[in-house]
Amino acid sequence: MESSNTVLITGAGGFIGHHIVREFAKHNWTVYALIHRQLPEELNHLPNVHIIKGSVTDGDILSKITPIIGQRPEVVVHAAGLAADVGADRIYKALNFESVKTFAALPTRKLVYISSSDVYGIKDFHGEDEDSLPFETKPLSPYPKYKIESEKWLRSNLPTDKYVILRPCAVYGEGDKSIAIRMVKFLDSSPFIIHFGKWKGQNRWPAAAVEKVAQVAYATACCTNFDGQAINIIDPEHTTVDAFYRKVAAVHFPNKKFTTVTLPFWIGKLLGRISTTLSNLLGRTEQLFDPSFYAVHHVASNLDLSCAKQQKVLEIYKELTQQGNKYEIK
Repeated sequence: MESSNTVLITGAGGFIGHHIVREFAKHNWTVYALIHRQLPEELNHLPNVHIIKGSVTDGDILSKITPIIGQRPEVVVHAAGLAADVGADRIYKALNFESVKTFAALPTRKLVYISSSDVYGIKDFHGEDEDSLPFETKPLSPYPKYKIESEKWLRSNLPTDKYVILRPCAVYGEGDKSIAIRMVKFLDSSPFIIHFGKWKGQNRWPAAAVEKVAQVAYATACCTNFDGQAINIIDPEHTTVDAFYRKVAAVHFPNKKFTTVTLPFWIGKLLGRISTTLSNLLGRTEQLFDPSFYAVHHVASNLDLSCAKQQKVLEIYKELTQQGNKYEIK
């Protein structure tokens, strides 16, 4: 039996979107999953999940969705977008900014927007929270540029009770085809774990379990406590860049020994510039080789952000599951 609570999830075929679909389906919501290309086989078998094929950049996507849903969705979770290091500005603008405006136009109780912690910039942090950090003024790529623009647009155009913004850090977990895969490819061809700059691999890697992203998305969709706010999503455990590399290596290369090497940051930036420039010249949305210019800043920075607000959301998530998922907790 389908629930009267309905959610439209964009980017449902992607890594994060797929897990968010799982989360809402688990709590017996009726889920409309918007998928552009790849359809995870599991979604065909989840209860109360309806697949809609289409792209968030289609000019008439809302007119396609509305007849299928048949009513206004209770919540829209906008997880679609391009998360990459390279690529043309216009692609990021269409996927990561214009699409936000499109789905914000749907008559719904709330929009849960999946942004990124990269809106703060890639630099050393030491436990700062969402309310103390300003946006980066000179983003290193179009990815954070249009995440910033989207957040600004939401705050300027929607009442505070109509949206919540989630800022995941480096998301990992089942089905990850980005961060972990890149590390595996590198480790497969190298006997070294290479770090750049002053931290020598002892800087914090902002790991964020994809299950936490899904749980926070669900809880903030259900309650009103965090309306109009932004929430960092990052594991409370402090994991260094070197430790994260070695965890990946232990899983994929249990019999291979790796030597740690630290190179000056300028070498990393030079390699990153070459990779990013060539990738952009070739019109790629995937880096030609690692590190890209954007990635080298990630692995060489101490991305130590506060997760205090996230922990409060997860407490509410526990309350929701214990109370039969009734929302509007005060």
